Amino acid sequence: MPAGSIRITKGNSIRKAQIEMANNKRLRKMKRSITPILLKAGLAACLLLGLTACKTTRQITKESYNHPSGFLGDYSRMHEGSEGQANLVYFSPEADWARYKKIWIQPVELWKSDDPKSPINRISPENRKKLIDLFHTALYNTLSAQYTMVEQGGPDVFIVHAAITEFRRSTPVVGEVSAIYLPLKLVSLGKQTLQGTAIGVGSVTIEAEFLDGETNERLAAILDARSGTSAIRSKFTGTFGDIDKSFRWWAERLKTRIEEEKQGKTDL
Repeated sequence: MPAGSIRITKGNSIRKAQIEMANNKRLRKMKRSITPILLKAGLAACLLLGLTACKTTRQITKESYNHPSGFLGDYSRMHEGSEGQANLVYFSPEADWARYKKIWIQPVELWKSDDPKSPINRISPENRKKLIDLFHTALYNTLSAQYTMVEQGGPDVFIVHAAITEFRRSTPVVGEVSAIYLPLKLVSLGKQTLQGTAIGVGSVTIEAEFLDGETNERLAAILDARSGTSAIRSKFTGTFGDIDKSFRWWAERLKTRIEEEKQGKTDL
């Protein structure tokens, strides 16, 4: 092959590489400039519109949560919660909330679904333990800040008996720009409805009963479902990130409601 053709090919290759490097540099610069603009726009949409999608987790409405798992046994006295309450609730009108000074969190349970396609039926033993530990830790860390924690019943003990009855893992949205733009698009166009969950987010359903530590009488019971949202996120928080946020939300809600019940309020 003539020497001249080698020099021409080499020159073209160098030039092509230089053009490609320049294009990549411009693309990186565009991504850096686009990301903060989209973040600001998304945050502005949240502030101006006050959309619930801008929260990290949200309740899934009654059309979306699964049928009762059977964990609570008797659901006959439960009814649909009003705004701000769990999906299904029950409160004993005779409960004397002011008497409880200690809390016993019984082992969290994980119940399998009747639906063979449910993710909860396919969970590995390792992830089963992780889910249970996340929920128990959220409850313990939140409630122990205000109450004495015990491991048995008693006259002033409030028992928390809870189960995870359904879940779906979070999944990342691939692509640096897509991860920012897609949630913004969903928020701005109102594509995310309250009847289901958003793209890429996790969800979890729990059932729980709250018992008197001396008589084992049911003081209250709930069935509730929450999911992540399409709120703007700086990074993917892991396959159990939305579920963990939901667990911590419920724990904080429980602590607040116990105190409100002591003051005479009656919703959970």
